[in-house]
Amino acid sequence: MKQRESGLPFDDFRNLVRTLPSANEEAAFHTVAQFSTKHGTQSKVRSLCEWYSRWSGRSPVVHRPLMTLFCGTHALTNALDRGANSNWLLANVTEVAEGANVINRLCHQQEMGLKLFDLALQIPVEDISIEAALDEKACAGTIAFGMEAIAGGSDLLAVCAIEDGVNVSNAAILALFCDHMIEPVSDVDQSEFSNAVSKTVELAKGHTVNPLEVLRRLGGRETAAICGAILAARTEHIPTVVGGVTGLAALVILKELEPEAISHCVIASRFTDPTLDEICKGLGVPVVMDASFSEAFGGDVAIAVGQLKAAFKHFPVADQATRS
Repeated sequence: MKQRESGLPFDDFRNLVRTLPSANEEAAFHTVAQFSTKHGTQSKVRSLCEWYSRWSGRSPVVHRPLMTLFCGTHALTNALDRGANSNWLLANVTEVAEGANVINRLCHQQEMGLKLFDLALQIPVEDISIEAALDEKACAGTIAFGMEAIAGGSDLLAVCAIEDGVNVSNAAILALFCDHMIEPVSDVDQSEFSNAVSKTVELAKGHTVNPLEVLRRLGGRETAAICGAILAARTEHIPTVVGGVTGLAALVILKELEPEAISHCVIASRFTDPTLDEICKGLGVPVVMDASFSEAFGGDVAIAVGQLKAAFKHFPVADQATRS
């Protein structure tokens, strides 16, 4: 059925999530059958291979992995740390753009493409303790921009934000939907941070039935863009690896919007923070690595892609599953 067009920016995305492609159970069955006869029926390798086939419609072989990094700034974060985080972000964006950051080396080691999305760093989203981060048109436009992440094609997408610890935006989203208070990792006063989170949650409490409204009120541009990238990957049958706190917040929003919208995703690694790890478990999304191996933003995501590629090498590539 053709979806109706609407002048309301978010309606297009609500319609999109209602028509997301379903799993390819035939491809998944084919992969499981191969392991049943050649590699045993129970293993994490088998489970990851089955996941990849279910959502790609193909045998678990990766040729074009792609890392996408998103970066945005927040007026409230600038107020709390006097601009320190924005300066850190700008320095790291410059390093990545010049190919001098650790994530550049990790992507090179994994033979993975890298795209950097600088989301108007000089224009922070509004102070979310006072007003909404973005209006609906700007938020919808940023989601659509994030969907461009897959332009050029990929067979395994990795998404992450350039982030330094937990910001108020992510903490508020997780507190609102998951009822957990997250402590900041960066050098922000704990009491000021907690007060800011409480104020932002109060402003958005009446909107939990509309996750996209929560996104525009509390989320940064990077959160909205990651939501777009994840949705675009699903529409194109691209399994997706998600990392970082911003990635976790995006997954929470999308699951609230449509429970099956994140079924094609895995999380790169377990979080060292027990609260974040509990939220991660509550999503019901597979986790590639049981421990974190990199403190660099995107580091665990790149390593997880390498783990997946290594796992997929156990699959007999001569038997190709095809998308039905």
